[in-house]
Amino acid sequence: MLKNLDGPFLRVERLSFRYTGSTPLILRDFSLAMEEGEMVGMAGASGCGKTTLLRLIAGLERPLGGTIEIDGWTVVDAERFVPPEKRRVGMLFQDYGLFPHLTVAGNIAFGLHRLPRPERKRCVAEMLELIRMPELARRYPYELSGGQQQRVALARALAPRPKLLLLDEPFSNLDADLRESIRDEARQIISSSGTTCLLVSHDKDDLAAVCGRIISQ
Repeated sequence: MLKNLDGPFLRVERLSFRYTGSTPLILRDFSLAMEEGEMVGMAGASGCGKTTLLRLIAGLERPLGGTIEIDGWTVVDAERFVPPEKRRVGMLFQDYGLFPHLTVAGNIAFGLHRLPRPERKRCVAEMLELIRMPELARRYPYELSGGQQQRVALARALAPRPKLLLLDEPFSNLDADLRESIRDEARQIISSSGTTCLLVSHDKDDLAAVCGRIISQ
């Protein structure tokens, strides 16, 4: 399989999807292009297919038709379907999904099991510095505020150095007084990592605070 060096970093072309054969299409001929390092927000009401799009890009669902390319490599088309673990895509879900039995450091290290121990420890230390929480490495999720949990979940998603980061309503569980500061922190963390990012939300204020470009679904 040859790499396409001329196209955008993420290319979604004519993507269609439904969950069962008798239900209406959630996505119909949807297309999207993103450049490397770009932070793009997608706005839309609940049920319009935003989360489904992220799941298709991540490889958690298989489309009825269409093409997905990431960094020039085709991961989905009529003939191929690359499994999620080979796409180098990180995803942060709405509920963060932290493991309650693991410490902050353990959560961040969860996706790094293939690395040698010294490299894994170094990566965790770098992520802790990036989210400004090195002193909380041994704490458990229940000992953290909502904003701190969000930062740990973001660090865990970034730790394996994904080519693409997908964020699904990442600020919806935060209190109003925390929301603005955490949005700013998330933007700084993602920007510092240089990771290409697609964020979906029904809240356009969230998107405007983090993303350089906003599209609608």
